[in-house]
Amino acid sequence: MSRASETLVEEAARHGADAEVWTVRQGIDELVSRGGVIERHSEVTTGATAVTVWADGTEGYAVQNTPDSTDTDLVATALGVGRALATPAKPPPLPPTAPDVPDGPLPYLDAVAAERIRRFSEADDDLEVELRVRADRARVRLHRAGAAPARYATGVVQVHARLTARGDGIGYMGHQTYGRTVRDVLDTVEKKELPELRDLARVLAERPVGELAYDDLLVDGRVLVRLLTLVAPAFLLDSVLEGRSPLAGRTGERVAAAGVSLVDDPTADDSPLPVPWDGEGTPCGPTVLVEDGVLCGYLSARRTAAEAGTAGTGSGQRGPSGEMSTVQPGHLRLRHTTDLGTEVRAGRTVLHVVQANGAHTSNPITGDFSIGANAVVVSPDGTRRNAGNITLAGNVFDLLRHIDGHDGRTRVNRSNNAFVAGPGVWTTCLTTGR
Repeated sequence: MSRASETLVEEAARHGADAEVWTVRQGIDELVSRGGVIERHSEVTTGATAVTVWADGTEGYAVQNTPDSTDTDLVATALGVGRALATPAKPPPLPPTAPDVPDGPLPYLDAVAAERIRRFSEADDDLEVELRVRADRARVRLHRAGAAPARYATGVVQVHARLTARGDGIGYMGHQTYGRTVRDVLDTVEKKELPELRDLARVLAERPVGELAYDDLLVDGRVLVRLLTLVAPAFLLDSVLEGRSPLAGRTGERVAAAGVSLVDDPTADDSPLPVPWDGEGTPCGPTVLVEDGVLCGYLSARRTAAEAGTAGTGSGQRGPSGEMSTVQPGHLRLRHTTDLGTEVRAGRTVLHVVQANGAHTSNPITGDFSIGANAVVVSPDGTRRNAGNITLAGNVFDLLRHIDGHDGRTRVNRSNNAFVAGPGVWTTCLTTGR
């Protein structure tokens, strides 16, 4: 690795300051294919260097969009910011020794992958397929004065499929698939996701049923993870300390249905973007937020953990350009112990909400929401009919308390480097309408 961070740490010491240097090198491959034609295939390399300094009882910060920068003006800028803000701060304790993880295989969109993607996007007469594929690679290094530098490399593959069918009307289905290797993600897209998306898009292109009547409600994982993302901030210690979380002071209380667990673990085997430590060098691992419906704790970074007098959970994430760490989940997953199966139920008509189309209204503090959605009506024999465009409304915290079981199909939503995963859920607490 470069001696760049040593240069900046030494420059800070020359000014009597403690320092921490974080740097990232990123590679991004992107490919867009539609109708059997590759419309764009690009590769971009970016990076950043961020410096935090502690001097004279204050903290300053500066960032430059250059990886492994040796520009000592970064230190001068960070010191100036600290003096200008004059916010009392002291150097945090040295983090536990962050593991120095050697580089492993990282994802690239090579010619073989490009041909598979092109072939997947070939259209039928009534169906248009567009695939947007992205492979991200990052090499991260963290050097704190007084500790040995640590590094790791990681990557994630993302496939965004958009299918448009034409029948009595136009049916649209979109879905995103994530994983660690290009081959595994493309295998999943080919064998599982595309066949189902084709079927759903064609159903949604049919004339909608006249009356929206059903016995049971199944909210697909694609929709559930969007709703969970809305209330994820309630599980952050920052929100608790700032009075923005309705879960403040409720550890030990039941906040979800029996059988529901909520665990954040960026190191899990199924985490799309595995990382050994967060943007501050704190080792990552499983953090249980809810177990069997009972609130167990919150996610935190070193600053908020210090304020609360607790240990950090390794949840201090930096932005892609080296922005200051904020508390975010890494791989937040909801599970339920009861498997109630997929959309077909003997003697029952099911409304399966398969896609969220945007939030009409949503409140991340109260959890209230009203969203546009697409749904299918599923008869006891498995026949699907188009329910048309509907409105799905309720409260996400109330939904957590009224999950009866899951359908066994885990979906994932991404916001920057925060991933939220969960299955489809059976519930009775939401309202629907047209």
